[in-house]
Amino acid sequence: MNPKITDYIAIDIAKATLRVQTTTSAFDITNDSKGFVTLLERISDLPNPLVVLEASGGYERALMHWLFARDIPLCRVNPSRVRDFASSDGIKAKTDPIDAKVLLRFSKEKNLQPMACPQKYQRHFTELMDRRSQLTEQLAREKNRMEKEPRYTLGSIKKMIRIIEKEITRIDQEIEKLIDARTELQQQSQIMQSVCGIGKVTAWTLLAYLPEISQLNRNQVVALAGLAPFNRDSGLTEKKRSIYAGRAKVRKCLYMAAQSAAVHNPVIKPYVDGLRSRGKPYRCAMVAAMRKILVHLHSQLKKPQVLLAS
Repeated sequence: MNPKITDYIAIDIAKATLRVQTTTSAFDITNDSKGFVTLLERISDLPNPLVVLEASGGYERALMHWLFARDIPLCRVNPSRVRDFASSDGIKAKTDPIDAKVLLRFSKEKNLQPMACPQKYQRHFTELMDRRSQLTEQLAREKNRMEKEPRYTLGSIKKMIRIIEKEITRIDQEIEKLIDARTELQQQSQIMQSVCGIGKVTAWTLLAYLPEISQLNRNQVVALAGLAPFNRDSGLTEKKRSIYAGRAKVRKCLYMAAQSAAVHNPVIKPYVDGLRSRGKPYRCAMVAAMRKILVHLHSQLKKPQVLLAS
């Protein structure tokens, strides 16, 4: 019996429009619910559809949520992979029709598979963490302005700081309520925070932006976070390994956790001190500590009965 042939539907995402490319047709639709309905009508006759789109700075999210809600398989790919694929074929031009055609060819040659549908609460969780990050950055900017001690606007800055802090507190309460309503999330958060150097915000960030942490093997988790060192050797030349790509928000929170653990964690501190004593640069030692922390968290979430480091 022959396996099903996947009907790939490549979609190039823009702010207001979508360029759709299939094996037999190409058309443009709007990037809104009206356009999504048109898309569904145009692909309804395909027996085994798989929508493929690129991460596009958030402009793809509405379409993804709409498709997930209707159980339509989809796959989101890293745009740099598609761009490298186009460059390998000597394609330098970049327009929506060209990008959609390249994405379709990429999907077929790489035999892309559907991504897992996220839990219903995951979208809410991620959006809350996104908003918290925005407010935190805005708070830091307002506090930096205070250092200049502006004579006439100091009161306005202080007022804005109070407003932002109040909103961050409200967001935190919503996040805690969301986590407390789900036993699995609550347990995972507690397990993470029991590790010295991991605070509640770090635990929240990992749960929001790396939900696969307890489902994949440790090498896959490390690669997803962008903490896997890649070789850069050629012939007799052995260059220094470096990390590349991955989920920046996860790395950012782990970096802060590693800095704290390098001072207070009884396991990470001697590990980092040993690396530094052997001449490793500070950043290299921090990346190694981040990787070690992530692997430890992964093992604890896989086997929560194991005694946690404190």
